[in-house]
Amino acid sequence: MLRKIIAVVVTVIALWAIKETVVIFTSTDADIVAKRDQLKLASLSITIPLVIISLLLWRPKPKGEDHGPQ
Repeated sequence: MLRKIIAVVVTVIALWAIKETVVIFTSTDADIVAKRDQLKLASLSITIPLVIISLLLWRPKPKGEDHGPQ
C-alpha cells in the first residue's frame, strides 16, 4: 500500500515537472529565453529521473518479492 502512495506522489511531481519543462521549451518570456540553455539542462535533469522512478514504482512486483505479513 505504501508503494502505491509513493507512486502516486512521485507521478504527480513528475507530471508537474513535465509541464514546467514544456513551458521552458516553448516560452518566449525574455527571462526564460536569456537562460534557456541552463534551464533546459536543469529541467531535463529533474524530469527524466522522476519519470523513470515513477515508471518503476508502477511496475508490478516480481513474484519472489512478496514480503507481506507472516
